[in-house]
Amino acid sequence: MLIQSKGVAPALPADASVASCPRLTPRTLALWFCSGCVLVLPQLVMADSYRMETPSWYVGASVGESRLSLDTSQLERDMQAQGLPLASLSRNTNDTGYKLFAGFALNDYLALEGGYFRLGEVDFSAVTAATPTGSTYPLAGHLRDQGANLDLVARMLLGSAFAVTARLGLTYNDTDSRLEYQRPINLDQYDRSKHYLKHKFGAGLEYQLTPDWGMRLELERYRLDDLWGDQGDMKLLSLGLVYQYGQRTAYAEPTAAPEPTAAPEPYADPPAPSPAAPDAAPVLIELADVHFEFNQSALTPAAKTILAQHVATLKTQPDTQVQIAGYTSASGTEAYNQQLSERRAQAVQDYLTNEGGLTPARLTSIGYGEASPAEVENTPSELRSSAAMANMRVLFRLLLQ
Repeated sequence: MLIQSKGVAPALPADASVASCPRLTPRTLALWFCSGCVLVLPQLVMADSYRMETPSWYVGASVGESRLSLDTSQLERDMQAQGLPLASLSRNTNDTGYKLFAGFALNDYLALEGGYFRLGEVDFSAVTAATPTGSTYPLAGHLRDQGANLDLVARMLLGSAFAVTARLGLTYNDTDSRLEYQRPINLDQYDRSKHYLKHKFGAGLEYQLTPDWGMRLELERYRLDDLWGDQGDMKLLSLGLVYQYGQRTAYAEPTAAPEPTAAPEPYADPPAPSPAAPDAAPVLIELADVHFEFNQSALTPAAKTILAQHVATLKTQPDTQVQIAGYTSASGTEAYNQQLSERRAQAVQDYLTNEGGLTPARLTSIGYGEASPAEVENTPSELRSSAAMANMRVLFRLLLQ
C-alpha cells in the first residue's frame, strides 16, 4: 500500500532510522541454545524418559531476529528517470520477529505444521540530489509483514535427544509497504495489493528437554513481493519451545492373563514324593505381560491396571517367589537396552511392593535387554513396529513351593 504525503515533508537525514523493539542477535540466540544444552545434557544422558519421540500433536512459540534483504535498484532507477536521483539511502533492515505454531505428526519423519508469523518492521530513508534550484526531497519507506503458513516438516534423528529438521511451506502474507514522499516525486505505480501467496523454506535443530518439552533453533527464509518495485527475502533466526501432547505411541495392548496352570519345574528335578504327604513339586505360573511405551520405563495406566490384578493373584499365593524379567525392542545399543530392561523390571518391583503391599523378600528382578524377544524384529529401524512394541515388556515367573 502506498501513502502519499499531501504537504511538504521535512528532509530526512541520510542516517535516519526508525526505533524498534530490542533486537536479538544471532550470537545471543546461539548462546541461549548452547547454555540450555550444557544445563540439561547430563540429565539427558542419565534419563531414558528424555529421549526424543514423536508426539501426535504439538504446539509452540519461537522468537528471534528477522532481517530483510531489500533490493532498491528498481526504485533508484525510477527516481533517476524522473530527474531526481538519490543522493543517499539508509536501510534499517533488522527487527524482532516471532511465530506461533501447532503441528500434527504424520509419522516418525514427517509432520504438518501451521501457524501465525510476524516478521517485524523495517524501513529505509533517502534524500534526492539537489535540483538546479538547490532543492532536495526526502523519501521514506516502511515495511511490516505478518501472515499465516502451512509447512511440511521433515525430521531426522541425531542420537537420542537431537534431531535435524527441514521444512518447505506456503505463506499467506499481509504486507504493508508504505512510501512517504512529496511532489514532484511520483511513485504511484507502487500502489499494489498487500495480500498474496508465497513460499518459504528453512532448516533447524531440535533438542528434547523433557518428555513433554523440546527446544528449537531454526533459520527460515520467507519470500516477499511488491517491495517498492522488487521482490525480497525476509530471514528469521529464532529460538523456541515446543510442548508435545497426545498419544506418543500405540504400544502393544497387554494380553489377558491366562488361568493359572500347573507345570513341572523346569529348573530342577522335583523331589521324590513322600509317602506321608502329597506331591510338593514346585510349579511355574506365568501372568500376563506388562508393556511399556517406546524408550520408557515409567508404568502406563494400562500396566498399573494389570499389575493390580496380579497383586490380587499373588496375595492368594503367599508362598510364591516371584521373578520379574524386563525386556526391550531391538533398536538402540546393547548396553543401553540392558539398562533400560533393568529399569523396567525395577519399576514393576517397586509398584508391587509400594502400591501392592507385597513382601520385598518374595520378589527378584532381572533385565535381559533385547535378548529372547517375544517377536523377531526384521527391521529394527522401525521403532514402533508391531514386533518392537511386543518386545517392550516385563513378564513374571512365579515359583510355587
